[in-house]
Formats: sequence, structure tokens, C-alpha cells
Amino acid sequence: MRFPIFGDMRFLILVVSAPLAGLLTWWGVSAAVGGGASVATTAYKVERKTFKVTLKEKGELKAVNSIDIKCEVEGRSTIISLVPEGTQVKKGDLLVEMASSEIEQKVRTNEIQVANSQASLESAKQQFEILLDQNKSNIQQAKLKLDLAALELKKYDEGDWPQQLQDANFKVEEAQKVLDREKTDRDAAVDLLKKEFITKTEYDQDEFNFYKAQVDYQKAQRDLDILQQFTHVKDSQQKESNKEEASKELSRVEKECTAKETEQKAKLEASEAQLQLEQQQLNKFKEQMAKTKILAPADGLVVYGDGNTHRWWGNDQQIKEGSEVFERQVLMQLPDTVHMKVVVRIHEAQTDKIRPGQQAVITVEGVNGRQFTGEITKIAVMADSQSRWLNPELKEYETEVTLAESDPLLKPGVTAHAEILVDELTDVLAVPVQSVYSKGAKNFVFVGGDLNADPVEVDLGLAGSEFVEVRGGLHEGARVLLAASEDLRRKMPD
Repeated sequence: MRFPIFGDMRFLILVVSAPLAGLLTWWGVSAAVGGGASVATTAYKVERKTFKVTLKEKGELKAVNSIDIKCEVEGRSTIISLVPEGTQVKKGDLLVEMASSEIEQKVRTNEIQVANSQASLESAKQQFEILLDQNKSNIQQAKLKLDLAALELKKYDEGDWPQQLQDANFKVEEAQKVLDREKTDRDAAVDLLKKEFITKTEYDQDEFNFYKAQVDYQKAQRDLDILQQFTHVKDSQQKESNKEEASKELSRVEKECTAKETEQKAKLEASEAQLQLEQQQLNKFKEQMAKTKILAPADGLVVYGDGNTHRWWGNDQQIKEGSEVFERQVLMQLPDTVHMKVVVRIHEAQTDKIRPGQQAVITVEGVNGRQFTGEITKIAVMADSQSRWLNPELKEYETEVTLAESDPLLKPGVTAHAEILVDELTDVLAVPVQSVYSKGAKNFVFVGGDLNADPVEVDLGLAGSEFVEVRGGLHEGARVLLAASEDLRRKMPD
């Protein structure tokens, strides 16, 4: 049993539904096939035909709009309850519940950590406020010492020193006057002693008073010199030094206060950040806790996985109660069955024949005697990655055919067949598909009688299920064999 193989992919040979013998019988052909045996056949007169070019593909029925229900719990989780597949649910109904004891423990542990962090934060705030008050007092005291030192210096320069200088000068002047008076008294005593108006004792007293006045004058003068040369310099420098030290002390206190504030502020910010981090972690755990129960976001029909009745995940574990699932895994879908589509995969050699908007006839397995109309609404830009992974040489493009109408009997995941109308050829030269033979990249038909027919290379166009367009190599009225023997087929050139 043999079907013609066409090397030129510019045309489509889609479906030959009956065995070759049946086809030949349909054409009025009696065939007997054997190794090297002749084949009794009937020739076909080439003529112009009008026929449809269709592409038949098997695919899967899906909803146009579908909501994926995913596991959003981090890591892996165990399903403890699951709504049965095929259940019609309402918005807010419980779909899936996963084990939550581990997350509950994390929530309790984190709540304790948050409470401790809040206490630490309050303590850090109070310590920071105390430090600010203490620093303010220290700075005020340092400023007061500086002000007092400056005031002491000013008081010395403008009050104490002028007064001390004035007092010392006054004592010198006073001692000078006493000395002058005692000198006069002594000189007078010399004359009086000579004239014996006074005694020697009285003279000695005047002499001693004069000597004492000299000593007092010298002492007053030395005190003035010491005050000017030493005491004033020492006191002035000491006052200046006290002021400078008070200024440095103020600067040190301000820097120490700034450093302590920076350090305590960093601790406060660290406590705040720690609390915020743990609060976020607690909120995350609470969110995870809430996500262990998945509620229906809308009304719909529950379909496990991506719509397959028997959807299996890694490690051969079906979605069921007790199975383990992972984050972002699609557990089920809620398809909107009002709008349905058929998803088929088109081989890369045939993608140039399809385009959005082409009409199609759809039949659905299990819905007998009913055909649905639809049109191509989407053609994938890239080849299907799953097909390429299974067979790198196979490149198929996922194509969506949207049904014009739906029916309550249509369910996602059911096998469907789409017959896409590629083209309709009108008044073109055509031959039956079974009359064409291929060798390499060339196509041939056999023209002539049963035993002396010769292979003629033909240029083929589009093909339907019964006829294929002939664009060159034949003329209308030529007679081609519907089946050729092996002896005839050996005449096809390499």
C-alpha cells in the first residue's frame, strides 16, 4: 500500500482517508500490487477543476479566556483539600487549601521578634532623648565657662589691671612724699642737733625715719616694677589661656555630643530598620498564611492544570489531596466556556499557507453530528518550545482557531479537529493526488498507456484532499495513469 510523496512543499496533501485500494475503486481502478508485478489501471484525462484547499489539524479545545489558579505559597506545600475537577464554582468559593502549620509557627516566632524589636526601639528612642538633653546641658555649661573666662579676661583688662597699676603708682608716690618729708625732717634735725636744740636720741629717730622712708620707697618702686613686668604678664596670659581652654573645651564638648548623637541615632535607625524588616517578614508570613487558602476569583468551571483531565506534574504526582506543589505552579484553571477556541500546531512547512482571518470548520470528539465554524485568530511567532525539546527537527507553530459560537457540551481539554480553508482554486489544471509520484525534490506523473507510459516532470501548486493543481509540465486533455507499476516507476530519472 503506497501514498504519493510530494517533495515540493508549495502545495498541501492533507488527508487521504481511505486505503489506496478504496481510492482506486472510487476512480474505477482495479489494482494488484506485487513485487515487480504490473498494475492494471485506468488513465485519467487531465482537465480544469474547481476545488477547495483545506488543512486538517488535530488539536485541543480551550477557553478563550481562562484564569490560572496558581500556588503562591513559597517553597513547597502539601494540598490538604481540593475542589473536584469539573465543579462549577462561584466567586469566593474555596478551591484549594494547603497545610499551614509550618507557616503558623513562623508567624508566632516572628510576632515575638517584632515585640522584642518594638521594646528595643522604644528603649533606643528614650536613650536618644536623654542623650539630647544631656548634650544640651553639657554644651550650655561649656558655653557658660567660655563666657565667664571671657568676662574674667575683660574684667582684668579693663578693671583689675588698671586698678592694680593705679594702686602701685599711688604707693610709689606716697612713699616718695614720705621719703621727701623724712628727708626734710632729718636735714632739719642735723641743724637742730648742731645747735643742741634736740637730743641725739631725737636725731637718731629722725635718721631712722628717713632710712625707713627710703626702704619703703624702694619697696613700692620694686612692687610697681614686679607688677608691670611679671604679675601683669602672668595674670593676663592666665586669663587669655583660661578663655582659650574654655573655647577648646566647648569645641570638644560639641564634637563629643555630635559623635554620641550620631552613634545613638545610628542605633535608633538600626532598631527601626530591624523592626521594619521583622514587621515586613511578619506581614509576609501572614500573607503566606492567607494564601494557603485559595478562593475562586470569579465564577467558572474547575479544570486541573492547563485543562487536561489527567494533568501530571514532576515526579509523577497528580494534583490531588496530599500531593506536594511548588510556588507559581498552576494548580487549576477557571475557563470561561462562553468563548472557546481550538489550539492546533502547524508544521513550519505549512505556516505560509495560513493567516489570521481564515475560516475553519471544527468538529469536537464526543459531540457527534455537530460542526462549528470559526476562524484563525492567532499564529505563534516562534515554534513551540515543547515540540522542539522532544524533537529538535520538528518545528510546529501553535495556532488558535476561535469558534464563532459555543455550546454547553463543549468542555476544555477535549480533542477537536479543525479543517482550515486555505484557498479555493477556480478553473485550474489539476490531476488526482494519487497520480503524482515524487523522487527527490521532483514530482512526476505517468503519461501514456499502461505499459508504455513515460514519467513527465510536473510543477505542482496547491493540493486539496482529491486534486492537486498542475502549474506546468502537462496540457489539458493529456491522460495520466492513476497508478504505476514498479517497472514504470523505475523509469523516473534521478
